[in-house]
Amino acid sequence: MRRGFCAACQAVGLALVAATGSAQEAPPLEPLPKNRPFDGYASRSEYLQRAAAFETERLRGAVFGREREQAVLVPGGENRFILTLAPGVEIAFVKIPRGHFTGGITPALKEQIFATPNRANDLRRWEKNLETDRVARVAVPYDFFVSEVIVTNAMFAAFARDTGYRTTVSRYQTGWVVTKDAQWLQGFANDYDHQIAPLSAPEHPVVQVSWFDAMQFAAWLSRKGGIVLRVPTKDEWALAGRPVALLDAPCVFPWGNDLTGLERRMNFGSRELDYMWVHDQFRDGHALSSPVKAYPSDSRGLHDMLGNVWVWNWTNSARYEEHPRGDRVSRPAALDELGVARNEPIAMQGGCYLARLSHANLLSKMSHPALDGAEDIGFRLVAVRAADSGLGPEK
Repeated sequence: MRRGFCAACQAVGLALVAATGSAQEAPPLEPLPKNRPFDGYASRSEYLQRAAAFETERLRGAVFGREREQAVLVPGGENRFILTLAPGVEIAFVKIPRGHFTGGITPALKEQIFATPNRANDLRRWEKNLETDRVARVAVPYDFFVSEVIVTNAMFAAFARDTGYRTTVSRYQTGWVVTKDAQWLQGFANDYDHQIAPLSAPEHPVVQVSWFDAMQFAAWLSRKGGIVLRVPTKDEWALAGRPVALLDAPCVFPWGNDLTGLERRMNFGSRELDYMWVHDQFRDGHALSSPVKAYPSDSRGLHDMLGNVWVWNWTNSARYEEHPRGDRVSRPAALDELGVARNEPIAMQGGCYLARLSHANLLSKMSHPALDGAEDIGFRLVAVRAADSGLGPEK
């Protein structure tokens, strides 16, 4: 992780279930008080642990639609569909057939990336991001759909207007911002719709949203659209991000392994952004975020699979790193296995407008506690069968 967080305290979410017999029978939870000395919290970390348990129970009670599941997620079903969020606000989803990809990177490709100069000359400090000993076949054994774009401010605003939702980032003041000398500060700019221009522009990705905020949006749109939506697992995202022609070979970009013309293909840390680590030799046209269709789509029709903003995953970062080397079959974790009730770090993918090439690639690693938000974190969605959702059969 790039930003520090306190050690996790003992989870309380499962205790609520154990005490009441089931998640559905749990009594309503009272809103959390502020973290004041007389509230009885030993630390900010303990306060956020309790908040995460509260938000997990809130999500557990959400209803996810599934009326269209058989029409969409069956062999021979649709290859693309569109959901309407509000008048004039739509989001398209593109089918990703079940399949596999080859993880890891070759030493030669790794050297190409880390030999690319940047202003701080610091790419090699991130060498552990790219592992040459993880070249293995990862299978995703089910079809799914992935959103054509990262969720925008206009889309999230439609959700907020319809539901009166206030983000957890705003309620718990967990937003991060960065200074040009790489100092990360938490508790600033916590409202998604009050960011510096152009971060709050309608067609730019929504930022300063936590994992919980992304999932509450997913539940709302799932009910409207009649199909189960959530954030993608790390492996679903990795399969969707690779060109079909390179599924059996190590691959570092959605278009392949070519480092030429990067500034015409994605929004990353280039010269327009006057920060200490940018790549001065590139100009991508945007200092901060960009409209979600500012760059060409990949061969699958997906935009911003790299760059612009990081996207939340349905994957616990630490447990993903514990996977043994070698070929494997990937399945989504159950909600209780994700660690979100303990505010554990959740994986994110895709890099962002701040990112060096060590992070703006298909193999990069990043994570944040589930309640965090930041000026460079957003989300995209996948549509899955209920059986492949990790949300439990009742959803």
